[in-house]
Amino acid sequence: MNKYVLIVGLVLTLGLTGCDKPVQEQAKPSDAVTQPASTDPRQEDDNAAPTAEEIAALAEADKADDVAKPLSIMLLYDVEEPGVDPYQSRMIITDDFIRLDEKNDTNDFVLVDRKKAIVYSVSDDNDAILVVNRAPVKVKSPMELKLDMSRTAAEGAPEIDGHKLAQYVFIVNNETCQDAMIAEGLLPEATKALSEYRHILSGQHASTMQHVPADTQNGCDLSMHIFQPDRHLQFGLPINERDRSGYQRSLVDFDDDYDVNTNLFELPKEFGRFTIDDLNASKPPVT
Repeated sequence: MNKYVLIVGLVLTLGLTGCDKPVQEQAKPSDAVTQPASTDPRQEDDNAAPTAEEIAALAEADKADDVAKPLSIMLLYDVEEPGVDPYQSRMIITDDFIRLDEKNDTNDFVLVDRKKAIVYSVSDDNDAILVVNRAPVKVKSPMELKLDMSRTAAEGAPEIDGHKLAQYVFIVNNETCQDAMIAEGLLPEATKALSEYRHILSGQHASTMQHVPADTQNGCDLSMHIFQPDRHLQFGLPINERDRSGYQRSLVDFDDDYDVNTNLFELPKEFGRFTIDDLNASKPPVT
């Protein structure tokens, strides 16, 4: 069943503004990929973040009718980022793969092999494939990461497939890093897949951290890309999200029973392959 979401009108109505009720999270430097601690006090109002049990219950309710059905989800986003013309980004999610492209079937795409935990970034211009294998994050954060979060219920907003909306603001070291309108508990299998993808990339980002000058590193980037890469996915599916860099994307369509062309998950056999280690080998560490 195709489900079209009028996100533009929703965002114009609700906006993406700051929130008033901070929920404290703590994080410390770690030598592994970590999840932000959940120390949120429950509040007796609509702005209290849902508990892990409530999120799990929503997820189980969604999966109850689809236990035996193969996963086949399509997400379509409108994307804006500085210096780039607006474009659309499509994600196709199955039990075995995730494909990310610009809503076309060309050889410019990212493929995630979920079983092998490998990301393939395919470039048609270069006839090449960058291969990113998942690896543990062994580096420690060069600074303490103090995590805060606030949540505001989207009063009066229409539910999406039975799931309520709330606006979340994610803060690191007193700086707003990311804010998102989230449909709480929506499409848990999709958020699980996207979390896997971001954790693979976190290992890549960690491996290149030694090549980034210390004075250009900041808590937001360290948290979002290395140490808490799926923080915003823990509460549901982001419908509209933006970060401190100016990157913004809005969900405009999704289909949880998508007719998948399995050929889209095939890599061009004639393309050469290289890894991030091949690139790092030519770069001296920054001292």
